[in-house]
Amino acid sequence: MRAASGSSAPGIAALVSGALQARNGGPPALEADRRLSRSLLRGLSLLGCFESPTQERGIVELAKEAQMSASTAHRYALTLIELGLLERSPRSRRYRLAAQPG
Repeated sequence: MRAASGSSAPGIAALVSGALQARNGGPPALEADRRLSRSLLRGLSLLGCFESPTQERGIVELAKEAQMSASTAHRYALTLIELGLLERSPRSRRYRLAAQPG
């Protein structure tokens, strides 16, 4: 949609990362809000672990930074891959943000 509109708006990963960091307590403050989905926040928090679109991270690295088990991080990463938000390098088997169209 962003490519079709010609917009230079930030990608979803940047938006999620910014939203998580904008709160005074970071992700734990968001997770304390009972109106929000903790599972969704935890899954999207993986996107905030990337400092640049080209950075690659291993699942153990992501899990540690997101404070979750490696199996949970892997499950969330697979879901984010299916949604087109993450991709896995076939060579390194590490994860990176999916290339944005446009």
